[in-house]
Amino acid sequence: MQGERRQWVKNVALLAAAIGGLAIAGSQSQAQTLKLLSSWAENDRPSYINGLIFQKHVKEVSDGKLTITINGPEAVPPFEQLQPVSAGVFDILYTHGAYHVGSKGLALAADAIDMNLDKRREAGIWRFIDEYYEKTHGLKLLALTTQGTNGYHCYLRRPLSPEADWKGRKIRGVVSYHGVIRALGGEPVVLPMGEVYVGLERGVMDGSCGPAAGMLALRHYEVAKYRLEPTFGGVNVLFAINSNRWRGLSEQQKNWLLDAGRRTEVEAARVGDEIVKEERAKLTEHGVQVARLPDEKGKLLQDVWRSSQWELADKCCGDAAKQLRELARKAGMTN
Repeated sequence: MQGERRQWVKNVALLAAAIGGLAIAGSQSQAQTLKLLSSWAENDRPSYINGLIFQKHVKEVSDGKLTITINGPEAVPPFEQLQPVSAGVFDILYTHGAYHVGSKGLALAADAIDMNLDKRREAGIWRFIDEYYEKTHGLKLLALTTQGTNGYHCYLRRPLSPEADWKGRKIRGVVSYHGVIRALGGEPVVLPMGEVYVGLERGVMDGSCGPAAGMLALRHYEVAKYRLEPTFGGVNVLFAINSNRWRGLSEQQKNWLLDAGRRTEVEAARVGDEIVKEERAKLTEHGVQVARLPDEKGKLLQDVWRSSQWELADKCCGDAAKQLRELARKAGMTN
């Protein structure tokens, strides 16, 4: 009798384990939704669109079994988004490294590295940034995307001076722009992109710097009629998932996200250039004029941009920045 009871208990345990296994397998096969936190709002189309591209590819590669919802800066301000994703309040972060430079945002250094997506992976640059974010922030890199090949530009309320500079003017830019702003005699002003329109309109600042596309979507052309050429640097934004959330996914789900990330990198580069081309034509229709720098000053901006990105990376991330730069140098992708 006692032996029969032991066998009965054993059978119940085996059955419970089997049911539990089926429940886990079932939950992984059902559609799951991941919450993405974006540093850009929907009205900033050139920046927001990469989030939409990633969302589309995740749904496509998983045949709808994995989906993404996008939450913008109305949920959490852009400069404060790293912590809630690291803590697991949101699953995925879509941002720029410079927004979190005070919290060891090493990915900002990607703006100083040539935008050859395949070569970055071959040289170990992508993997290095991935491992750094996982170790430092508890985030697993899914994609390191660009916003096209045109990089950044600045725009002004008034034309350049006769000396082709903006000496004494207040120019908005996150910390990564400060070297460029000072190189032309400006005084940097730190302000979230969502507050730039009012700042320009009220004359709190004389100009702003940002990605080469964005003036149109944010209507900054209404309060700034001069855009600077040539452009400089490269815009690199990252998608990274909370490491605990990542470990809880099946291998298939992980592969879906990595595949979607790779596809997003390729498509975002093309789409970014298309948006810039379209925007420049429309800005001309709105009366925006080109403020062109002499060749030597255009080259100065390029040189200052790269040097200042590595200086920022050194300050925020020490040896990791030096190692990343060495990888890029060996691949011939930076100075």
